[in-house]
Amino acid sequence: MSGPAQTERSQLTYRNDCKRAAFQGILETGWQTFALVVAIRYFNAGESPKAFIAGAGPLGFLIAPLTLYLAGLFRARPGPASGLIMGVAALLLCGASLSGTLLLFTFFAVTSQMTAAQQGPLMLQVYTDNYRPGERGSRMSLPFMLTAGAAICFAFLGGRILDMDLDYFRLIFAIMVLAALANGFFMARIPSRSLSIKDVGNPWQNFSLIWKDKFFGYLLGSWMLLGLGNLITLPMRVEYLANPEFGINADNTTIGILMIVVPAIARLGSTWIWGRLFDRLHFVSNRNLLNLCFLLGIAFFFFTRNFFLLTLGMAFTGLAQSGGKIFWSLWVTKIAPEDSKAASYMSVHMALTGVRGSLAPFIGYWILSMSMPTTVAIVGMVLIVVAMALFECVRGHGRLGSLHAH
Repeated sequence: MSGPAQTERSQLTYRNDCKRAAFQGILETGWQTFALVVAIRYFNAGESPKAFIAGAGPLGFLIAPLTLYLAGLFRARPGPASGLIMGVAALLLCGASLSGTLLLFTFFAVTSQMTAAQQGPLMLQVYTDNYRPGERGSRMSLPFMLTAGAAICFAFLGGRILDMDLDYFRLIFAIMVLAALANGFFMARIPSRSLSIKDVGNPWQNFSLIWKDKFFGYLLGSWMLLGLGNLITLPMRVEYLANPEFGINADNTTIGILMIVVPAIARLGSTWIWGRLFDRLHFVSNRNLLNLCFLLGIAFFFFTRNFFLLTLGMAFTGLAQSGGKIFWSLWVTKIAPEDSKAASYMSVHMALTGVRGSLAPFIGYWILSMSMPTTVAIVGMVLIVVAMALFECVRGHGRLGSLHAH
């Protein structure tokens, strides 16, 4: 599709994506930080429940190829299907809000995240269909900035609510229910065409891309090391701040500021730049610039108790997350051949993200059980450095050059 019709679809997609973005910020803050804080401080959770909560989103990615296959089987339109998915996530969040035991809270906190993750490959197909190749990064910049802005506001609000009374976590999850419903409403209004099995293939066919498209497989392997290095440290940040065993024992508002507000401000200030870089910068340069920010974020955070250095570490982490969200969401559009469907490539990428994201919290907590957060940080940094070297090895690959030029 091209011409006026393409422009109209692009504008309608952009408007609704911006409207849903703020509600996405509320959900990300609740799931990524406050769910873990509640597990640690209200339910006194052990390592396994905390690892499941930290890895819930990636666990959902594991079944994303099956969700994509079912969407094709029932000829679903990605926009309304994503809206339905968020409605189911809202119901599960109701369960988390009403939970009185650690088992129930963990179940609903995990399954709500897993459900919401299913809209990933569906929305990627929408972006691929409705946005032109040269505008995708820029088009996603403002929605990500709005997500970051909402995350800042909800981090302050949620932290204050929990500092008043930990039992008020139910209010936090009630707000998340409303955010999920609003998010789903605007997703359902995004224009999209019906999918088919021809579009999306089946899960096994999609996974075979790993070895049939060897370059894609190489990049996925490099990304696996990078992802493990980053993801084993993510839940350790909350643990490092919240667990009195490690000496900081920060209050909930401080945790919210460091974990959400600081990186969100960095995201607000840099998302537009990263969007432009995605459209213009070489693939490897972009990827390794992000990796360097992740590396500095870990280095400045885990080897100090100084608030300024902790803040600096989270600022670098925010910079990396800002560009990382755009790059993670769209990079397969630079790799998938023109006659292939980006959603198929994306489903494989999401599933492998699920593998590492599910394993990483357990690996991180396993290392922590025998050592300290600094040890987890060192292991993560080594994995990221190795991944950076592997990406550099394919800088001159002809496929990257031609796609970049395109």
